[in-house]
Amino acid sequence: MRMTPRERVNMALNFKEPDRIPIDWGMSTVSGIHEKAYRNLLDYLGMEEEIVISDAVQRLARPSEAILQKFHVDTRYIFCNPPSFWEYREEKDGSWKDEFGAGYIKTEFYCDSRKNPLAEAETISDLQAYKMPDPEDPARFKGLRDKAKWMRENTDYAIVAGTYPALYYSAWVLRGMENFMLDTVADPKFANYLLDMILDYWKAFMGKYLEEVGDYIDIMWAGDDWGDQSGPLINPVEFRRNVGPRFKDLIQFMKTKSNAKLSYHSCGSVTWCLEDFYDWGVDIVQPLQANAYDMDSKKLKHMTYGKMSLHGGLNNQGVFHLSPEEIRADVRQKICDFGPGGGYLFGSGHNIQANCPPRNILEIFDSWEKYGTYPIGENAE
Repeated sequence: MRMTPRERVNMALNFKEPDRIPIDWGMSTVSGIHEKAYRNLLDYLGMEEEIVISDAVQRLARPSEAILQKFHVDTRYIFCNPPSFWEYREEKDGSWKDEFGAGYIKTEFYCDSRKNPLAEAETISDLQAYKMPDPEDPARFKGLRDKAKWMRENTDYAIVAGTYPALYYSAWVLRGMENFMLDTVADPKFANYLLDMILDYWKAFMGKYLEEVGDYIDIMWAGDDWGDQSGPLINPVEFRRNVGPRFKDLIQFMKTKSNAKLSYHSCGSVTWCLEDFYDWGVDIVQPLQANAYDMDSKKLKHMTYGKMSLHGGLNNQGVFHLSPEEIRADVRQKICDFGPGGGYLFGSGHNIQANCPPRNILEIFDSWEKYGTYPIGENAE
């Protein structure tokens, strides 16, 4: 029996097999599509659209409803509005500032960081002198409750709260990645004070956000990158001493505001911290970076099944720029490994980059259509 998208997503996230593997793709900033790849896709399909940029740093396009329907995407996102005190304004040289005062400049494909507002801070007093943006600015949340309620009552899609908090990434934006990583070793009191400033900001932000949309959503997000290509990005002792308690605090707070499943993004090799994620209250792990160390898809399924669902897992780095046949083999493998028993949302392993040909994008979803119907073994073997 054919299910609605919302039924399909929620059944999968409860470790049961729906009619087919559900798709969550295109709308988030960690499973989206670069504007160049999107433009090439539209041209290939003979479609004309005005491209809306959803992430100015990564230069991501926000797929239209027509594209989401074409690819059978089961989710629809609701994002916060810009604050009243900030708007995106690009200078002639391609530079711009975000609401935190961090500066960026456009390059060929992305925007590079060029200014971190706390780069010169040396003491906790310097941190205290910095004024964080207002996380509870009413403009951010205006109209969201009515929009979320309408989506819940008038569509059958799974609804996702698309704006999500990050602690270390926010610290990198404010302080600079190199500076902050050194701070955690050279001056941990300073680093932890900044983390607590950020934690307070995001709890206030997410509190207001989820007060508006929390009753109507199925999934909400949080995340930070804890792995690189070969292993942990930070010392696991530091991770468990200083990161874990703060993220657990944030996630448990979010769960008091909504019954939605919590999807957690972390790039890189993260098998070493999956149990930590589960302890924090994570329900879904994304993106499952396919060719990072120790990220074998069968192993991931075995480690997480019945505890946390899996999201993504396709080999963006390794095959998306190659042939459709290699795309097909990758999709088939991930469906066979991740799909049985539910607990899997299909999507790209991370954002589809500018060098992914449109025929390969189509192959991703054509292969899902070929192999992604339950029971998996009858279609993918």
